[in-house]
This record gives sequence, C-alpha cells and structure tokens, in this order.
Amino acid sequence: MPRKLPTAIFIVLCLATFTPPASAAEGSSGLFLGGSIDSPVKIEVFSDFECPACSYHFFNTIQPVLKNYKDRVAVVYYEFPLSGHRYARPASRYVSAAARLGDQGKLLKLFETLFADQDKWAVDGNLEASVSRALSPEDFQKVKSIMETESESIEQGIDRDVKLGVSRNIPGTPTIFINNAGKQEMVSLPNVNIYSLLTWRLNGILRQQK
Repeated sequence: MPRKLPTAIFIVLCLATFTPPASAAEGSSGLFLGGSIDSPVKIEVFSDFECPACSYHFFNTIQPVLKNYKDRVAVVYYEFPLSGHRYARPASRYVSAAARLGDQGKLLKLFETLFADQDKWAVDGNLEASVSRALSPEDFQKVKSIMETESESIEQGIDRDVKLGVSRNIPGTPTIFINNAGKQEMVSLPNVNIYSLLTWRLNGILRQQK
C-alpha cells in the first residue's frame, strides 16, 4: 500500500550527509529490481532505507514504474545509506545479502516490507523482525549466513554504490537518473509528483524510439 508522507518531507529530500568510503573499489554494483534488463532505457535509483522520502517514492514511483514500464525500461537500485541514519546501512546489508538468493520476487518483497515497517525499525533497530516477516524461515537463515560469510564483499558493494553516488554529486535521497542513448538526466525533486515528472520524461524518450 502507498504510504502517506508527512507534509514536512515534501519540502526537502533526505539530505546527502554521509561519510564517503575511504577505499572503495572502482566500479559499481547496483541491484536489478525489474523491467527489461536489455532495455536501452535504464532508471538508476539512489536510495536510503531509513529515508522517509525514499519510502514514499518506492511505493508511489518505483513500484508503478516496475508495473507500467516493465517491458520498456530497466530499474537498477543503488545503496546510499546516509550517515545520519543509524540503521540505514544495516538495512542495506540485509538487502544486499538477500539479493544473493537470486530471486527477484523475494528481493522486492524485502524492499516493500522494510519500507512499510520503516517507522518501527528506524526507532528500535529491530530489522530482524521485518526481514523475517518478508522471507521464509529457510531464506531468512540463508540471508543471515550470507551476511556472516560474505560480509566483506557486501560492505565493498555498498561502498561502491556510495562512491558512485558521490562521484555524481547527488544532492540527497531519493535521486533518480534516466540513462538513454549515452545521455544521463538526474531527477531529484522534493516533490510528491516525481512519478508524473518521471513518466513524462520516459514517455517522451520511448516515443522517440518508435
């Protein structure tokens, strides 16, 4: 269900206050969320799981794009946990580990649950309750095992995402980039109508390809 966003959040994004990784590897990882992986139109989303604006735009922008443009665009998610959000990076670790299960449906379910439960775990830090609710007991144990055995790789992946965001000078979260024909356009507005803006741009790009 789409979340209602407090009125104050309409004024500003979650500002990009973070500590850049000291020695992140070159390149970027990113998680493929859906759409057509071979599409020439790629939407890149830089987001923070503890950011209220990111939660709102996941339900009201990203999910509708995945539904309505699934055969025409590729949607890729990049972790950008802000240092002012205590539990954002731990949430990113769970998601990065869950992505290694190789099941897109399970990954999206975890996204949905973490954002839906944000008001709870952002206060008490009880991420396990949300993760265990999103995944089966077997998958939950697999994710915990992955977090233990592949922790270094997971941290490096998050650092690569952050480094990429820093290199693009993103102003805060959520920030969306539309990539097409070698061109890149940033969409980063403290606006509840970001879905309307994004679809307007996508429709224009897709019409040109016909």
